[in-house]
Amino acid sequence: MQGLLRMIWVAAAVGAACSPAGAAEKTMPIDFVGDWCFSSVEDKTTEYKLPSWIEDGHCTKILSINQYGFYGEGRSCEPVNLRLSKNTAQSGTAYTAVVTARCQKDGPVTAGVLQTFEFLRYKGTLTVTTK
Repeated sequence: MQGLLRMIWVAAAVGAACSPAGAAEKTMPIDFVGDWCFSSVEDKTTEYKLPSWIEDGHCTKILSINQYGFYGEGRSCEPVNLRLSKNTAQSGTAYTAVVTARCQKDGPVTAGVLQTFEFLRYKGTLTVTTK
C-alpha cells in the first residue's frame, strides 16, 4: 500500500511541475514597466527617470521594461526569478524587485548569462543595481 501511495504522490508532483501553472513565465512587475531615461551612474548603480521627470523631456539612453524583460545599453534580459517587496510611507510607496535574468548582448543570439539586478522604484525614479 505504501508503494502505491508513494507512486501516486510522485505522479501528482510530476504533474504539478509540468502543468501550465508550474511552467508559468516570469514577468516583470507592472510597477516597473515603461521607458526610463538615463539620469546618472555610480559604480554598479544606474539611476533612471520617467521622461516626464526629465527637464527637457529628451532621453539619450533609454531602458525599456515590458512584461517579458528589459532592454537597453546594448543588452536584452529575460527574467527567470523574481522577489518583490514594497515599502509604504506617508510620502509614497517604494517598489523593489530583485530580478535574476538571462541577459545577452545585442547581436547574434547566444545562450546568455545569468545576472541579478535590484530594481527600486520611488515615484518617477528607478534605481537599478547590478549584483
